Formats: sequence, C-alpha cells, structure tokens
Amino acid sequence: MRLIIGITMLSVLLPKFALMCLSGLYRHKKISIFTRAYSGQNFERIEHRTITVANRALSDIDTWLLYIQGKVDLVGPRPMNFDAALRVDKETDQRHNVRPGIISPAQVKRTSGIAHVSENELANEFAKNASLLRRTQILVVWALQKLFSTRAQRLLYPPVFKLMDVTIDNLTMKSAVAKIVNGLSDSRKAATVKKYAFVNADCVNKYRSQPQYKNTLKLFDSVFADGIGIKLAARWQDLGVSENVNGTDMFPLLCCELEKQKKSIYLLGGSPSVVKKVASKLNREYPNLQVAGFCDGYQHKQNPAALHELINRSEADLLLVAMGAPQQEQWILDNQEHISVNAAIGVGGLFDFYSETVSRAPEWVRELSLEWIWRLAAQPLDKGKRYLIGNPLFLFNAAVAARKAKQKPISFKTSNVDRG
Repeated sequence: MRLIIGITMLSVLLPKFALMCLSGLYRHKKISIFTRAYSGQNFERIEHRTITVANRALSDIDTWLLYIQGKVDLVGPRPMNFDAALRVDKETDQRHNVRPGIISPAQVKRTSGIAHVSENELANEFAKNASLLRRTQILVVWALQKLFSTRAQRLLYPPVFKLMDVTIDNLTMKSAVAKIVNGLSDSRKAATVKKYAFVNADCVNKYRSQPQYKNTLKLFDSVFADGIGIKLAARWQDLGVSENVNGTDMFPLLCCELEKQKKSIYLLGGSPSVVKKVASKLNREYPNLQVAGFCDGYQHKQNPAALHELINRSEADLLLVAMGAPQQEQWILDNQEHISVNAAIGVGGLFDFYSETVSRAPEWVRELSLEWIWRLAAQPLDKGKRYLIGNPLFLFNAAVAARKAKQKPISFKTSNVDRG
C-alpha cells in the first residue's frame, strides 16, 4: 500500500516538477538544492532536499521518496529539526517512538480550533495511541477539512468582537485560562467577583430573545467563544476566532494551573450524585487541587443565605456554577455581593461530561466540529429543538447580522494636523 500511494503521488507531481526544471534551465534561472536534517523514528537522521527555481520551491518530491523508503508516514507528528531533537528529554519524549508524518495531528486540531496544548504535547499524545484506527480518523478528518474549506479569505483577529450586541473575548484557550487564573488575587476577597461565561449558538439564540440575559452578559468580565457556530458567524463578518474556548476542554487545563498556583474551587450545580462524582474524580486526578466544597443545584433554592454561608465558609478562590444558561449567569450576577470568592464561571453541562454521566463525542468527531450531531443522536428528545430548529435560526440571524455589519459606513479618525 505504501508503494502504491507513493508512486501515485510521484506520478502526479513529477510531470509538473520536470516541466518547471526544464523551464528554469531554458530561461537560465538559478536552480538550487537546499538540504534540511530532521529527526525520524528513534532519532534517526533524515535529510530532506528541496529544489528551487529562482528561489521558488518546486513540488515536494523528496517527501514522497522518503515515504516510499519508510522514513515518514502519511500521518504522524510534524518532523522536528534534528539539532532541536537532540536537546529533548528522552525520558519523557514519546513522539520519536513513531515516524514523522506528512499530515500531523496538530495541523488537524489547529484547523478545528481545538489545539489547546503545545504541538509537542499533541505529538506525544498521538504517539501513545498511534493505532491504525486513529491514523485513519486523522486522515479522513484532514481530507474533509480540505474538501470543505472555504476560499482563501483574509480574516482579522481582533482581541474582542461583537456578536449580536454582546462582546466576545477572542482568546486562545491558553490565554483564557491565564486570564482566569491571574484574576484570582492573593487576597481572600477581591473588591468584586470576576465573572466569566461561555456562549455558543444556543446561548446567542437565547440572549436575542431574552434581553435580561444579554444585559447580564454585558456585565461579565469575559465572554468566551464556544463552538463552530460562533466561528461561522465571525467568519461571515471577515473575523477569525482564535480558538474554540469551551468549558469542557478548558476544565483540565484550568485545574492544572489552579493546582500549580495552590488555588481552591467550589462546585455548585448538577444533581447530588453528579456533583459528588465530579468532586471525587477531581481529588483522584488533581490531588494537589483543593476542592473546597460542593453543593448540588437544588438543595438550597429556597434558602440562598445558607448556600452563601457554605460557599463563604469554604474560602474557595474560584466558584464553578453549572445550572445551564442563562440561569447560571443570572445566579452569579444576583449573588456576587453575598459570596466571598474571587471569580465565578458559568460552566453549563461541564459536570455531566466530567463525571461521564453524559458521554462526550469521540475526538475525531470534535475535530470535524460535529459534536452537536453526536449530542443530538445521544439525546434526541432533549436536544432536538435546540439543534434542528435552533441551529438554522442562529445561522439565519448570524447571516443577517453580518450583512448589516458590512453595510455600516467605515469612519476614519484624523488628527487635527494642517496638511496644506
């Protein structure tokens, strides 16, 4: 199979390659060969040659020759510079247990907006599970991404952007986690509770029809972009979303940072059994993270003062509220003056996913940005209206909003300088 794929690709690339070389010779253009050394499986030195005509690189013939020789695979970590590879910690390195690849897992995840950790971490993660099934999934996802990619479009990546009158913080996952953790001051009680929320397509539908929810979000310190819907809506305004910043992917990264900073959390929401499972799992997976306390979302509905007392007595730094939107955001806003935490986050269905009460979509489905289809299939009665009616409604409203945004006249500020 390797030989068939390699020869097929070479038969496609070689005619153009030969034509460009002949054209360069005929026109007396400078033809050069550049050699770079990469690190292969088990730190084997791989030399890759690139031929250029008038400083323009030709078709990558050498990569496919290396593929036929078995030195690179179709799917694998991006080749690492050989000198840089010699400096890695071989005790913890995993990526050199497999061959480097033409298509890398990090490349696929970046396209999906879910590359939330470093490329080296993604490479090591892939190497631990470099099964034929996982390789096939990445290859299929990559092919579909290429097939359905839109035309080349220059996107702006502003630090914030407005989506139907709500300001969205356009951050990477790493930056969002850092913002939350840095916002936890050293003092036990900050001047005000910092408030954070995530919004997806369903949240946008809700705040369009519920002005109170929209006004609540406007009072939050940060609102993060969650999901493919927000990405599409921004793209239609010629804006790019840095990453898909959702609570479920953020949670383990946030817990790692809280553990390092010796910060504590309080869990509020979900059913009694679910929130208890979350607390137990956190204690197992993050033994140095202090779970200051937890309470389900039902126990103290009629006695909020008792709940305030529980949270304050725990002396938690960060409060996670899992009541679903918009209830959780409204609860945070209404109760912020009564609770002694430094920050609060509305986390939606995070507790259900983390406790594994609700199964999450497989990695390859998330890479295709189709997690909503998985959730619809798993919970058709609960999620049918949200996705089958809500998604088309959101896309229609997003298209209208983008059209209006593009029709607004652009004003240019000029300084009071005599240009005579």
